Amino acid sequence: MILKELVLDLDKIFHKELALEWDRAGLQIGSGSRQVSQILVTLDVDDRVIDEAVSGGTSIIISHHPAVFEDPGNITDSTITGSRILRLAENRIAAYAAHTNYDIMEGGLNDLIARKMGLEDTGAIVSGYGNWYKFVVFIPNGSQEEVRKAVCKAGGGKLGDYSCCTFSSVGTGTFLPGKDARPHTGKPGILSRVDELRMECMVSEQDLEDLVYAALKAHPYEQPAYDIYRLENRIDHRGPGRTGRLKHPAVLEQYIGTLKKELDAGEIGLFDRKRENGGSRMIEKVALVAGSCNSLTGELASLDCDMVVTGEISYHNAARLWDSGKIVASLGHGTIEKHAIEGICDLLEDYIDKKQLDIEVKKTRAGYWDWRYDIGSR
Repeated sequence: MILKELVLDLDKIFHKELALEWDRAGLQIGSGSRQVSQILVTLDVDDRVIDEAVSGGTSIIISHHPAVFEDPGNITDSTITGSRILRLAENRIAAYAAHTNYDIMEGGLNDLIARKMGLEDTGAIVSGYGNWYKFVVFIPNGSQEEVRKAVCKAGGGKLGDYSCCTFSSVGTGTFLPGKDARPHTGKPGILSRVDELRMECMVSEQDLEDLVYAALKAHPYEQPAYDIYRLENRIDHRGPGRTGRLKHPAVLEQYIGTLKKELDAGEIGLFDRKRENGGSRMIEKVALVAGSCNSLTGELASLDCDMVVTGEISYHNAARLWDSGKIVASLGHGTIEKHAIEGICDLLEDYIDKKQLDIEVKKTRAGYWDWRYDIGSR
């Protein structure tokens, strides 16, 4: 597979359209005609990772944090970023980032970490709204189930925890085949009347193209009739962060131990104004923000929860959460987001298996740093 084909699929797998405006998600470095045989997955793209990629024969590095975040200006070896860009280009190694879009998406980093934390009934701290469409297709009686299965498999009728939500109504279709037509039923030059079903479903913008392709491929007609309508409905999808509750509430000291074990964390920065009595406080409702939670402080302060778990937070934002009665646990940006390596690899391996591609996926041996503000560790 060549790079430009892979990137089209990566943009869908990691829902690039969900990336925040300031982000640098997607392909950053690489030639579209380059053959891809090996992927190296990492949290950060630093000199150690580039060394690993060069020595290991990597075709593309897929990282959570973008290889190029700030505008590098002139690309020369006089700067760290410029040197890294040049090394990647000289060794024909592409760089792709799945950043805020992977944080936000259903089944992304926040969902992965929430599961490890034992959270149930999860939802986004801030809901987002995407573009949705109504897809309508007309099917001859007897062929509807085959088309329905194809449409549902391609993402049609997926709403929240529900899937394959479709509606059908019965009617009569007419068509007059031309002399060169090869109709599924009827004859050229004769007006045909057929018992048909109108099947419709909602579909996200992300899945629309694949759904149309799947529906037409499964349809028995030479020229299927279908409609697409843009919807004005505001339909929630996953946004930044997660909220949830523990199935079995635990005292703080016990839950800290759970976080260390399940998230492979060493020391955890704990911010609690009632520190002397806080160890026995019951924890049930928890908010999670992988990475930094500074931009969500206002939303977190107004949430009904006992604890906020995050990668990092500034002193003044932590104080604001204290004032709202919450305990804040800071695991370190790299410590909490290193789980992106596992999650990205799982998605890629599933994609490669389904497509039956000859591409190797490798996890970095050195691609993250256990960094955090070292305050109030426990």
